[in-house]
Amino acid sequence: LQTLGGIPWQAYFQRVLSSSSATYAQVLSFLAAFGCLVMALPAVLIGAIGASTAWNETEYGSPDPMTKKEADMILPIVLQYLCPVYISFFGLGAVSAAVMSSADSSILSASSMFARNIYQLSFRQNASDREIVWVMRITVFLFGASATAMALLASSVYGLWYLSSDLVYIIIFPQLLCVLFIKGTNTYGAIAGYLFGLVLRITGGEPYLYLQPLIYYPGCYPDENNIYIQRFPFKTLAMLTSFFTNIIVSYLAKYLFESGTLPPKLDFLDAVVARYSREHMDKATLVKSDNIVLNELAPVNPRHSLTLSSTFTNKEAFNYVDSSPELSNTEDN
Repeated sequence: LQTLGGIPWQAYFQRVLSSSSATYAQVLSFLAAFGCLVMALPAVLIGAIGASTAWNETEYGSPDPMTKKEADMILPIVLQYLCPVYISFFGLGAVSAAVMSSADSSILSASSMFARNIYQLSFRQNASDREIVWVMRITVFLFGASATAMALLASSVYGLWYLSSDLVYIIIFPQLLCVLFIKGTNTYGAIAGYLFGLVLRITGGEPYLYLQPLIYYPGCYPDENNIYIQRFPFKTLAMLTSFFTNIIVSYLAKYLFESGTLPPKLDFLDAVVARYSREHMDKATLVKSDNIVLNELAPVNPRHSLTLSSTFTNKEAFNYVDSSPELSNTEDN
């Protein structure tokens, strides 16, 4: 979950897409993998220090953070009780600055992606810049309120990070696979897969948010807070369900529209019919979409096509000019 769930993260693709070349993006990805291992060493050392410290000899007192179930807060505890005051001041300030920077960038990126990729592209293609800005402002408020509620309900920062990777793994990872490797998938399959994956994930419950499951998979058991814990890999089941639902619904919608079972006007998302031109003239094919390749263009009916000579030469018009006395006199003059 943590490996595949980290692939579609925006923080990674933002840097990949900003690379100057594909080779640089590959090198950056491999270096980042080793960089994550190196950056994990300070966290391991701080955890080891916290586990080996005699806390009853410090101002923290006893019992130790593990007994108080504050092990996930070991970084600020070590900075506050095991370091000089100036180290604690700068250390906690750096942590707070990093958290705030990540928080505002996440909320801003989420609102901008919603306004651009969902609101404008799916519902309001002709929306003005002012309208998009107001949508971003509203979504910033909504996402900020949602994030605040999650922070108040969750018991640890690690739980929130784990939950984010969880949702990315179940919802976005199947979409990424379909976009990159399954050519026939479309918007209808993406929406259906998104909804199925989200429903299965929510109905499985979440201990970090004190959310009881609605579907009890084999092996579930209650914890000390009477919240049921799932032993069954229902998250992977939700991911696979989302992936195959995307494929099945996409090809089903493609077949229904292309076979004529469903009329083109029902393709309200322009996911299937819009690949081909909707307007056909006798002598030309009008194409509105920019992503259509030449072999996908509707062929012109041979009985409507014209030869090159007949296109530039109208014999009837020339005969009319030759037989018209007024035009002949005008040319002579």
